[in-house]
Amino acid sequence: MTAVAFEFAAGGVPARAAVAQGSPRVLWIDADGGSIEPGLDMLRRHGFEVERADSAAEAQPTLDARGCDLVILETALPDADGLALCRKLSEAESAPVLVVARAADTLDRVAGLEFGADDVLPKTTHPLELLAKVRALLRRAARQARHTAQAVLETWRFDAELGYVTAPSGRTVRLSPADAALLRALVARPGEVLRRDALIALLHGDGAAAGGRSIDARVARLRRTLSACDGAGEMIKTLRGGGYLFQAQVTSRSGMVA
Repeated sequence: MTAVAFEFAAGGVPARAAVAQGSPRVLWIDADGGSIEPGLDMLRRHGFEVERADSAAEAQPTLDARGCDLVILETALPDADGLALCRKLSEAESAPVLVVARAADTLDRVAGLEFGADDVLPKTTHPLELLAKVRALLRRAARQARHTAQAVLETWRFDAELGYVTAPSGRTVRLSPADAALLRALVARPGEVLRRDALIALLHGDGAAAGGRSIDARVARLRRTLSACDGAGEMIKTLRGGGYLFQAQVTSRSGMVA
């Protein structure tokens, strides 16, 4: 039988996440729709989902929801200081910002970079150059997100067959068969709310007669054991109303030795 192990990581998720699977999403903020039509068409023909906003106010719902992978920003906006918005987006680190400057003057482009833009292009740029620049910025953002994740997240390893959990420091604990089975059920469903009855069914099968207090005691015991392994027990959250949540990023590895 192939051994299966899991890696689970606790820590802050990088603010600037990697580009999501599927079509990259671009938010283009510019009141002059006619002048940007060639660029919009070029991006859409190459698989980008592009949303247009004529003003900062119109763009705000998308920005608040972090509903884009990259922002293209014209700094001359009808309702806001475009450079101030650029700085705000840069400080939030939610998505790369490409400033498209109306003027080709060097000082205008320098101002965009000084206010936090990831790159600046004149508005007269050929759509093919715009496409290449957007792709390059998204590749860079994805690399930065991967590097940040590796640096920020502390990773534990769980050998699901032998029941060993190894902390980032190398500290190791061995779980009882019952505790290992419970941890397998939790790590297989990270971020999912598991009510007591659902967790009992996963461990004992549908119709099992184990009581709620019994599963509470098992979870408490597992949490105590994992807490001795560099605090891993803190990833098991107890929810009001009788549920549990394993709050971690989990990767399954066949044949991995913990």
